[in-house]
Amino acid sequence: MTGVRARILVLTYTPFAREPRALKQVRYLKRDHEVTTAGFGPAPFPDVPHVEIPELPPYRWGLLGKLLAAGFLLLHLYRLLPPMNALDRATARLLRGREWDLVIGHDVKTIDISFALAPRRGVVLDLHEYAPRQQEHSLLWRLLIAPYFRWMCRTRVPEAAAVVTVSQGIADEYERRFGFSSTLVVNATPYEQLAPGPVEGPIRLVHSGGVAAQRRLDIMVRGVRESRADVTLDLYLVGDDGDTMTQLREIADDDPRIRFRDPVPYHELIRTLNEYDLGLSIFPPTTFNLAWCLPNKFFDFIQARLGVIVGPSPEMERFVEQYGIGLVLPDFEPVSLAHALDALSRETVEGWKRSSDAHASDLSSESQAAIWEDLVRRLLGDDTGERRPARA
Repeated sequence: MTGVRARILVLTYTPFAREPRALKQVRYLKRDHEVTTAGFGPAPFPDVPHVEIPELPPYRWGLLGKLLAAGFLLLHLYRLLPPMNALDRATARLLRGREWDLVIGHDVKTIDISFALAPRRGVVLDLHEYAPRQQEHSLLWRLLIAPYFRWMCRTRVPEAAAVVTVSQGIADEYERRFGFSSTLVVNATPYEQLAPGPVEGPIRLVHSGGVAAQRRLDIMVRGVRESRADVTLDLYLVGDDGDTMTQLREIADDDPRIRFRDPVPYHELIRTLNEYDLGLSIFPPTTFNLAWCLPNKFFDFIQARLGVIVGPSPEMERFVEQYGIGLVLPDFEPVSLAHALDALSRETVEGWKRSSDAHASDLSSESQAAIWEDLVRRLLGDDTGERRPARA
């Protein structure tokens, strides 16, 4: 690193302990710097100072605030929105009087407050996915919020000292549409010291993650139902989309091979997944971000030493083919998954699991630490100024 312990704030407007990307950043940075976390919920690390931000409504003044904000959004009066932001005001109050060398702000929601904190060496914006199309399945979001996010990408994001995102396709779109370049840091999973288990009958399939209608999880369920293969599918699903869960259970139609499991805490997930053979990560391009997704669960499967089956999603396809860890389907149709399952052999699956094991270190989150080290070194430079102890 630079040899100087910088004061770095990692800020997110989500429950920090459930924000894997931010957690991994803190694990990298706290070894060499004085890191403080800020976000919803309690401290995620016992040895890192934390500022708990209250989970407030997005705008002040209740219903009146909502109506004013909607009006400003409709009229594109975006510069009038920051003073109404209840979260930014609360965060500024909680962090008043502190000084930072860098602020790492997560998602577009933290842009204004990140700049307002005036870190000496600038703001790093981790935009995660492609912000202007984040909730594009919602008509109201497309009408009100998407134009605002596009304006933010044109006017505010280029002011950042650095921008980080999760996949190359998303980075390319930001540069094409708005002219700024991004540093790619994938959502890799921390390294786990595990070994691939034997492949015995039946072949055990698994999927874990959130429930959302646009993810089309029914493709995986239908594919197993249409397959004649000796397989099982266990689903560890989180989220509150009750309609989608009901639909999935109806599609499963009491097929004994398909089981809905209770979610497990993330710190238990990888060892739970290690009991399976193949992870399914099949998401049709119903949104731009799903078209270019490279999700946490994909890397979870690798650390669990599983083979993977994916759809023809360019980012996942690249990893599967480069490292020989699984199969890319020709399309996103359930029948294609069914045919792939029917053709599986235990020897093939064992080979994929061995490949995941061989590349688990290269594809772990620890491999991304060097990217953060280079980024922070570049931003801090040599002249980091006089240092004072970080305040809790």
